Amino acid sequence: MNIQTTRGYVAVFDDDIVRHYQQFLDQRRQLRPEEEYRDPTSEEWSEFQEHFDKRKVELGFCGRPYVTPCAHEHACIRCPMLSVNPTMLPRLDELEDDLVARRQHAIAQGWKGEVEGIELTLTFLRSKRAQVHRSQQLPPVNLGIPSVPHSRLTPE
Repeated sequence: MNIQTTRGYVAVFDDDIVRHYQQFLDQRRQLRPEEEYRDPTSEEWSEFQEHFDKRKVELGFCGRPYVTPCAHEHACIRCPMLSVNPTMLPRLDELEDDLVARRQHAIAQGWKGEVEGIELTLTFLRSKRAQVHRSQQLPPVNLGIPSVPHSRLTPE
């Protein structure tokens, strides 16, 4: 069975989606403890803001979720959560040149494990560069914010 088959029999409109989502949020909020909806303390807010300051790295921004540790021991170039800032492309070139030189040295020394690790890092680096180039080719996407009259959101 394929969901696309069913989609042909059901008409879904943006205002229906928004209305159902608003109803879901209202019901969900009624189930959660009231204290979860309090204003954060200044310490909590500072900690939250600091989270984003810590996500700024040399090559761009780490997109890992709030209050999660770095699973890759700060080997950012290998991490799928790294979003490279396009202005850092020259730095990627420098890193690649260094890695290629290190690989040549490791090959000369017979350090097979080191060669394997450097090649893996080079693969990730080149993938990050290609990702930046692809993102620069795409026009910005306007996601927009649906506007639904308040009267349509309230159940009748």
